[in-house]
Amino acid sequence: MAQYRIWIVEDESIVAMDLKARLERMGYTIPGISSYGEDAIEKVRTHRPDLVLMDIVLKGEMDGITAAGIIRNEMEIPVVYLTAYADEKTIGRAKVTEPYGYILKPFEERDVLTVIEIALYKASMEKRLRESERWISTTIKSMGEGIIATDIEAMVKFMNPVAEHLTGMTEAEAIGNPSSKMFSIEVGDTGRQASDPVLKALKDQTTVTSDETMVLISHDGTRRYVEYTAAPIRDDRENLYGAVLIFRDITGRIKIEEELRRHREHLEEIVAERTTELRKANAKLEQMINYINMTEQRWAEEMLLSEVSCPDKPLLSVAEGVISIDRDMQIVLINHFGEEITGWRQEEAADQPVSSILNFVRPNGEILECPLNSVFESGEVQSIEEGCLLVRRSNEKIPVRIKIEPIRDHSGEIIGATISIRRIE
Repeated sequence: MAQYRIWIVEDESIVAMDLKARLERMGYTIPGISSYGEDAIEKVRTHRPDLVLMDIVLKGEMDGITAAGIIRNEMEIPVVYLTAYADEKTIGRAKVTEPYGYILKPFEERDVLTVIEIALYKASMEKRLRESERWISTTIKSMGEGIIATDIEAMVKFMNPVAEHLTGMTEAEAIGNPSSKMFSIEVGDTGRQASDPVLKALKDQTTVTSDETMVLISHDGTRRYVEYTAAPIRDDRENLYGAVLIFRDITGRIKIEEELRRHREHLEEIVAERTTELRKANAKLEQMINYINMTEQRWAEEMLLSEVSCPDKPLLSVAEGVISIDRDMQIVLINHFGEEITGWRQEEAADQPVSSILNFVRPNGEILECPLNSVFESGEVQSIEEGCLLVRRSNEKIPVRIKIEPIRDHSGEIIGATISIRRIE
């Protein structure tokens, strides 16, 4: 176990010392204990622990909920509440501070360990996601193209600095307004008004590109030649989430092309090659924007499911279906390939008995019992390499190999199992 540092905030000294002793036996480091909310904020700010266990009811003017809110918002340190009060009003106030869990008094060591481990893991994953979001945000803001993102009603949600320059509006002015009010587009030098590519992308739910030279007119009247790509944004279930519009200022290129056409006709081939390269670059940008959400979220999902299912082992191959069950043989997690191979989605299978999701038969139709009881009783890995057919949700039967491994807690007790399913080609 990593040496996580936990700060205890508890105004009952006997309870605090008992909790400290228990946590130290579990392998955690306890740098200190606070009895008051004000002291907790000051000490946590100084010592920067990995987690704070916060009693909701504290002596003094500041209760645990107020202190937790300050710690969460100012320091981004996860907080788990200790409380003997589970009434709806108290829980309602506590939820606003986005705690990472609750431990009800009197508590059992196993409950404390479970809540703490889940809270620490959740905090770690959220930190990774925040770092990833900052990286993506910085990348988008540093691009040389104007990028505008909208919701499904074409209301602006984001603009990068280049888009602010091209439209003549700041992001703060644009957010919440229709995309059609942010800019005006004409077809070439004809003066003919062009349709809003964002609205077209949302209506047709397809990628829209500028097939001819367009002129973008900013709020201060500046005219720039541009080309654009507008594409719908979908979530991981293919539901429409919004749209993204990419502007490329090609004013300089147009002027060069005009000069070349007047004086150097023999360079048309080079100009065509450059245009092809620009279109390829546009396609790469389009691909990047379309996959910003889906690729990052799928990567985080596979890592989360694999590490939660088997935290002491390296990341599992996404070509292997992995199903995690608890001691009661109920589904806890299914990774992405597990969803594909069984036909069951995580949200549908969660908390269902494994027997209602996984069924195996032999080639002759005989029901094949999954050796889960043997794994729980013996603690040994069990496998079925041949003669095993998985009955998918669609009733299709496919040949598979399965392996069942026990999941143990830090004390060595079996708390569940993972079922790995690999399709036999």
